[in-house]
Amino acid sequence: MVVIGLWATREQSTQSAAVELHGKLDLALGDQKEKWDASETTEACSTCVWPIATYQAILLHIIFSFVLSSRAAIDFDLKISLPPADLGLLEALVRSCRRLGMFYYPNILAKYEESDLDSFVWVGIEEIKRFNIALYKVCGKANNSSIRDGSHGDINAVRPSLTAGELQFPLPSNCHLWNAVGMNEWIAIVKEEKLVSLDDTCQENWISNFAEVLEFFVL
Repeated sequence: MVVIGLWATREQSTQSAAVELHGKLDLALGDQKEKWDASETTEACSTCVWPIATYQAILLHIIFSFVLSSRAAIDFDLKISLPPADLGLLEALVRSCRRLGMFYYPNILAKYEESDLDSFVWVGIEEIKRFNIALYKVCGKANNSSIRDGSHGDINAVRPSLTAGELQFPLPSNCHLWNAVGMNEWIAIVKEEKLVSLDDTCQENWISNFAEVLEFFVL
């Protein structure tokens, strides 16, 4: 978030600082990969703690890589060109989320208890759903990109893959409530929101049910 905030100032000095910080964070993510990469851990499962904040930070880091690449690395096929390291980071993130069962709604519901505050449950579930969808969209963008450093067209190059068929959860609900600013606005909107039932998997509304349509339109 700090990197993106610096970049958003549009001032050359702060944007340069953003690029420098992005590079340092890139090294840090690589050095600490064993701490967040659940894909290589045999003990990782759906009942483990989900490091949502860390995964959100990694996804933002990758998104910023797209921002940088869109300025300086357009290939002859007019696709954004990304370095293999960024694609590898995205692949590790997808594999980690998959290993932890984060794309499966019953696993998401299982993170909460009936005694938990209704608003706490709603926000937590929405946060995971919205993260998953953002990850899916970024993967789609990555799969349509070229790979920098001489590996263009290399069938062995890492390509992060997350299909719509894996998104076994309903769409996010009530964007107005999610974007509410301040307690008064939240209270005014939350009255219209249906409470989350931890016993209802809403399977008929899972995104995966519409996978063929989404993939046909490349969404």
